[in-house]
Amino acid sequence: MANELGLTLEEIESIPLDADSDVHSDDGNSGNQVYSFYFNVPDTTPEEILDKKCWEIGERVELSLNIFDEEEND
Repeated sequence: MANELGLTLEEIESIPLDADSDVHSDDGNSGNQVYSFYFNVPDTTPEEILDKKCWEIGERVELSLNIFDEEEND
């Protein structure tokens, strides 16, 4: 996830962002197929990361469909 977001592992840990509880699937209207993953920028995100990524608290950040496949290959 750090690679896709352009952040270091330390930066991800400082948010903190948990793939199991903070990342959600976008299942579209039917709910039968996953189109992507996303998270909402938590209010615990350090100001430095908000500035670096031009994020705002609560903003939805889209992740690719294969984000977790990449982590399995690392």
